[in-house]
Amino acid sequence: MKVFITGASGFIGSAVVQEMIDAGHQVSGLARSEKSAEIITNLGAQVIRGDLV
Repeated sequence: MKVFITGASGFIGSAVVQEMIDAGHQVSGLARSEKSAEIITNLGAQVIRGDLV
């Protein structure tokens, strides 16, 4: 399943990303900053840059 997670670089979001990847899902995470993008990439998820307004 394809999963999109906002807050993927945060404390809870990063744990959710890891659980979803471990379960075999294709995960994408929203990143506003370069630091967040790096964290999401290191978790093994695809980064989608943007902001929710």
